[in-house]
Amino acid sequence: MNFKKRRSERGVVLIIVLMVVAILTTLVVDLIYFTHVDTEISANTRDEIKSRYIAKSGVYVIAGTIKNEPLENITAFASTQNVESGDSKGYWTIQIPFLPFQDGSLSMKVIDERSKINLNALVSQTTNNVDRQVLAELKELFRMLGVDTNKSSLFISSLTNWLDRPIAGKRNDQDSGGASADYYAGLENPYQIKDGPLDSVEEIRLINGMDEEFFNLIKDYVTVYPADKKINFSTAPKVVIKAAVKAAAVSAIQRQESGSPEEVKDDTAELIAEAVIEARKDDPIVDIRDVREMVKVIDPNLKINPGLSGVVLGTGKSDVFSLTSVGTIGGVASTSRVVNAVVRKSGSESSQGVNIISWKER
Repeated sequence: MNFKKRRSERGVVLIIVLMVVAILTTLVVDLIYFTHVDTEISANTRDEIKSRYIAKSGVYVIAGTIKNEPLENITAFASTQNVESGDSKGYWTIQIPFLPFQDGSLSMKVIDERSKINLNALVSQTTNNVDRQVLAELKELFRMLGVDTNKSSLFISSLTNWLDRPIAGKRNDQDSGGASADYYAGLENPYQIKDGPLDSVEEIRLINGMDEEFFNLIKDYVTVYPADKKINFSTAPKVVIKAAVKAAAVSAIQRQESGSPEEVKDDTAELIAEAVIEARKDDPIVDIRDVREMVKVIDPNLKINPGLSGVVLGTGKSDVFSLTSVGTIGGVASTSRVVNAVVRKSGSESSQGVNIISWKER
């Protein structure tokens, strides 16, 4: 009986040992698993931080280049990476798709914001007056891009009311053809009219008359960042140059004019735009004197010099740029972070500074 008892006890001990081993095995497996998970989380966090700093570095590299080098040398900077510096949307859309950076990579894109039409310049923030040259530019741009006339007219009128604001002695929501504050307040999901300048191009999605198709057609040709309405012909795409040339025939403010106003025909605007683009192949800087000479050669009877002073950036050297910088760590399962920034040059020709006026990370 004692022998049987000892055998029974040994069986119980064996079962207990097996149970303990099973529990310890489970604990060890769980420990290894959670250690691996923690390691993965730490690695992902580390890669996110590194990729973010690589992206930030790209912004500062471009900002420093813009600050210290003449504008025309930016194409040389891009060409050292064996990349085309120009594209159909504008001469100064510069892309560097891959640049090794320590154990990661960096890609960058620079766009001259003065190669576009400034939406904020449509209405003066001091007088509430509509700038008729900018109005003409927008009408011509939308027409050339194939936007329906009724749709574009509604949007421009609504944009006017979105930008103008209550000023003593000045009318607010001045365009009866566009949406007013009451329209937005009466929506199912109401919001306030801006009554001030746009903060981004994406904001126009809130304005009556704008839809997804319309936005996608125009988003690459309009901006909100320059301090005034002047367009840089050194960098602008053909459609923007043509719109600006046609608008040069219009006076900026409404006034009594003697005789019929000057008109720039479509084929004349086309010839001037082509001349500008051809001139950029030899010299990347096209200033207002160059444009006036081109106009004189193409049509000596075209009297738009005063108007050109309003729409053309005199020096041909820009001051506002949007930058996109993407930092990437890893191979197939890579981690990337993006910084979108807008920078503005300031100061004299001999002493330049660069200010960051917009910064978004994702």
